[in-house]
Amino acid sequence: MPGLPRVLISNDDGITAPGLRALAAAINADGFCTFSVSAPSGERSAQSHSISVGKHLHTWELPVEGAEEAYAVDGTPADSVMIALYGPLLRNPAFNLVVSGINRGDNNGMHVIYSGTVGAAREAACKDVPALAVSLDNYLARTEEQYAAAAQATLALMKAILGVLPSSYLTGAGPSLAARLKGCVVNVNVPKGVAGELRGFYLAHQGQHCHFPYFKELETDEHVRSGHTGGVTLRAFKNAAGSLRGDLTEGCDSWAVAQGWVAVTPIGLRSDVPLSREAATDRWHLRLLVALAEAAGAAAEHMGVEVGGVPPQVIAARFQKWEDDAEEGAGNGESEAAVPAATGAAS
Repeated sequence: MPGLPRVLISNDDGITAPGLRALAAAINADGFCTFSVSAPSGERSAQSHSISVGKHLHTWELPVEGAEEAYAVDGTPADSVMIALYGPLLRNPAFNLVVSGINRGDNNGMHVIYSGTVGAAREAACKDVPALAVSLDNYLARTEEQYAAAAQATLALMKAILGVLPSSYLTGAGPSLAARLKGCVVNVNVPKGVAGELRGFYLAHQGQHCHFPYFKELETDEHVRSGHTGGVTLRAFKNAAGSLRGDLTEGCDSWAVAQGWVAVTPIGLRSDVPLSREAATDRWHLRLLVALAEAAGAAAEHMGVEVGGVPPQVIAARFQKWEDDAEEGAGNGESEAAVPAATGAAS
């Protein structure tokens, strides 16, 4: 359908996972955008931002209801996004937004480092395509129905970012929210439960929440033993989840989720520590934070819930006139043109 925003969906749980299917069904039912799917063929959790080099990537069509195109990729989550945006896989590789998820289990705190869900979104963000990584804080969620509330919250954020959600919270001045959110991953963690139980959207910082590994020794596999002869001592281990270092520091992502909030956390693409106060100040992206606050506020207004965690200086800057507004595009009420990939542009 011409004129509608275009969205790419991926994940790390696999193209048949209930979280992705629930999100696709919700988008299809609403009809506010068109979407395509490029996702791993199976479970690829904890693959981070790894990509496949020196091997063939096989893909095949696997229908997802409502999708213009849908492909399974026998690679990593980042592979799936990379080939969709910069390969010949899709007929039109230009998208206004990439959404990775909905993941089974949280991606709070240090889980961001290992997450294939975040890795897929980060691959898009590295190429200047606005990106959301969405996770549900419920490792036992096995049915699409269990993702319904997370899908509703995701749709509200998507609509706000894409400029198709009327809201008194949006200033309507300067570049679109999507344009201002380029260069970061918006990491979204949704508490388990039904939509009516969600407290609202909270602008949270990344915490220290992390699982420590527990390696259990197992019997070695026969097919592996057959390849080792002589004096080799072969041992086998399984990395299982061990103890959890929780983080309930007020304002962090895992704290927000524990309080019933949808945690909305901007994740940067650079990992180094700034070497000076000036460098740190340069990286404090006020306009990005204002855009994220506006998106969270509009989504909260749409769902009839609260918005929290917005710093006072961000609230004060909402109506600020940015020097390069005229150069960066239309206001928030207009849909930003899709980001063109190497092989095409949005129609």
